[in-house]
Amino acid sequence: MVVCGALVVPPSSSVYTPQDLANRLVALDFGNGTAYAGLQMLEGAVSRQAIKTRSFDTSPARRYAALMAGEFEATVLQEPWITVAEKAGCRLVSTTFFYGTWVADAAVDADTYAAFVRASTEAARRINADKRRYLPYFTREYQGYPEVDGLAPDDFNLGRIQVKTPEPIPEADARWDWEWMASWGILSGPFEAATQINAAVQQAAHAGLPGVAALATSSYRLE
Repeated sequence: MVVCGALVVPPSSSVYTPQDLANRLVALDFGNGTAYAGLQMLEGAVSRQAIKTRSFDTSPARRYAALMAGEFEATVLQEPWITVAEKAGCRLVSTTFFYGTWVADAAVDADTYAAFVRASTEAARRINADKRRYLPYFTREYQGYPEVDGLAPDDFNLGRIQVKTPEPIPEADARWDWEWMASWGILSGPFEAATQINAAVQQAAHAGLPGVAALATSSYRLE
C-alpha cells in the first residue's frame, strides 16, 4: 500500500512552504505512518531543533477540525481529508508518499499470508485499472462526516491515489526505517533482522509456496 501524506495549513495561514513551519506548532498523529511522513517532510526543510510538534488525535477528522479551529498551525492528513482540506481552501505546503504495511504475527502462516498477497495483488490491479471506480473505498470509513459526504469524484486528484502489488520489504529499507525512528527516540535498541523479519516465510508467501513454518514477525515499516 502506498499512502499520500500532506502537511496542511488553513486558508488564513501565512505559511506557504515547509520552511515557514520552523518553530511553529504542527500536530502529528504519532503511532500512524502519516506522523513519521510529516516529520520527514519537516526534517527536509528545517533543522530538527526548529521542528515543534504536538501529539494529537489519530482521527484525521478531528485533526482537520482542530486545524480549522486554530488549535495549531499545521497538521498532516491523508485521503480523503487532503481533498476535504483543499476544497475548503486549505493549502498543501508539502506532500509525500510512503509505504503502509500490514504486520503479521506468529498466528499467520505462510499459506494464509500468501492468500493475502494474492488478494492484494488482484486488488491493486483492479484499482489501477480504474481508480475513479474505487474511490468509495477511500471514503467509506468516514461516511457520516459532511465534509466527506460532500465530495464528488471530480474533487479528487487521482495522482494521490497510488497502489502497487505487495512485495517483500528489503532488509536495508527496514533497517533504515528502524534507525531513523530510533534517532527520534520513537524506537530503542538496535535493529535485529532475525527478530523483525522471518525471511523464509516472507519469501515463501510471495512465491506462493505452501507448508512453511509460522511467521514470527513481519518487517516493520511506516503504517
